[in-house]
Amino acid sequence: MEIDELGKLIKKRRGVLGLTIRDLADLTGFSKTTISQIERGIRNPTFEVLQNIFEYLNLEMKVEVKK
Repeated sequence: MEIDELGKLIKKRRGVLGLTIRDLADLTGFSKTTISQIERGIRNPTFEVLQNIFEYLNLEMKVEVKK
């Protein structure tokens, strides 16, 4: 999944759950700026950051290894 697609997924799921960027930032401990940049596809989050965000959004993370 490309970084911009990932950001759109996070934003969509956040909206479905009725969370604001501030809400997600407070839950995860990341700044609003970080969440916003990830959602807009201008920040490439680490695996650990994604894992944390996905946990709060109740999303499943699947890792694919491309050869």
